[in-house]
Amino acid sequence: MLKVRHLEIFRAVVKAGSVSAAARLLYVSQPAVTKTLRILEEEIGLTLFLRVKGRLVCTPEAEAILPEIERLFGSVQSIAETAREIQQGQRGSIRVATVSMLATTIVARAVGEFRNTHPYVEFDIRALPTRHVVEYVNNNQADFGILDVAAPSGTLEVEEFCSAELRCVMRAGHPLASRKTITPRLLDNEMLATFGEDTLTGWRLREAFRARGRSFASVFVSNSTPVLCALVREANAVALVDPFALMSRSFPDLISRKLSPAVPVEPRFLFAPGRPHSLIVNQFVAQLKKTAKEMATG
Repeated sequence: MLKVRHLEIFRAVVKAGSVSAAARLLYVSQPAVTKTLRILEEEIGLTLFLRVKGRLVCTPEAEAILPEIERLFGSVQSIAETAREIQQGQRGSIRVATVSMLATTIVARAVGEFRNTHPYVEFDIRALPTRHVVEYVNNNQADFGILDVAAPSGTLEVEEFCSAELRCVMRAGHPLASRKTITPRLLDNEMLATFGEDTLTGWRLREAFRARGRSFASVFVSNSTPVLCALVREANAVALVDPFALMSRSFPDLISRKLSPAVPVEPRFLFAPGRPHSLIVNQFVAQLKKTAKEMATG
């Protein structure tokens, strides 16, 4: 089998014009270069050089294979550069599985910020239902997943992403807009829009109302925060939702107020157990945390 090192020495002789010059260029002895050329000629069955009037001259056969050798070394150099960029976290690919709410808000903004400093990194962002996010991570179809609720128990490694609380979202001209904090009592006669009781967040919300001695009746139920916010805008509802949609400024005509008692929203990273994380994935996870913090305070 041909050795790249043998081809490298042949290429150096061609470029340097002599065995001695190639030896100096490669920091090897002249006999070592001569021996390597002889071995290479035997391996490929071609005479590579002739001596003409004391000068070493490439044979036509050697000139015919030179373009292929140059392409080979171009590829080798490209591999070395790519490896260096991967090592430095400048190149690679990242596969993320998450729910649509986070995909269109925090994740999208984090990708944009990350690409400013890592322009050669490619992304595959899958917006999926919660169950499918878990499946993607379990099946190694994603480098990691992100859920906007507490992660289900199981074999996956779970890491905190950010902390948030449900917000009370309404039109800017709503009578409750003058309040800094909204309590269950203030919502007695409002058309409420929120998540279903079959979701963890929806169940927590209803439990918080029961703890305050208030009944909870929602007129609009959806599993989508943007849908609930749209109902605020179009039907003058009051939505009790996570803060992520408003972080993206998709609803500039709506405002949010603090809800008391607080109902936590717990986004989490999901990782497959025992699977090492690439440098570029770790850097993007750090970017996601940074972006989430900036959006929450901005």
